[in-house]
Amino acid sequence: MGIKLDEEKGLTLLEVLLSIVLLVIILTSFASFFTQSAMFVKKNEDKLSTTQTAQQIVNQIEVSLSKNDVKTSSVCGTLPCLLEKKELSNLLGSPITSSFNISAKFADSVEGLIRVKVSVTDIKNPENSSETFTYIRR
Repeated sequence: MGIKLDEEKGLTLLEVLLSIVLLVIILTSFASFFTQSAMFVKKNEDKLSTTQTAQQIVNQIEVSLSKNDVKTSSVCGTLPCLLEKKELSNLLGSPITSSFNISAKFADSVEGLIRVKVSVTDIKNPENSSETFTYIRR
């Protein structure tokens, strides 16, 4: 009466289609995760780039300039003063080779220090900017 089915092997078409649909649903959810992750990484790389550029400028200022250099400079003779990339490059005595907009604001501070605020902004994406501070004490 009954037919023995133990010898049949393989999957039905319905089982294959169901497994493909489940796989597509799972992969789609992972794809959106990886897309968001890639955008987050790119944004952080851009922010890190402006931060590193600002820190490099601060290091050049700390090594190259003294209070007298700033106060006696024809570029920045009176404080406070704001210097853009070209003027800052002249004050440092070396070219600044960066594609970012760079500015430095020099101002008097306590105990005879000069406070320097360095701002770096990405030309392509103005929302991507960084600021850092230092003091000139020599």
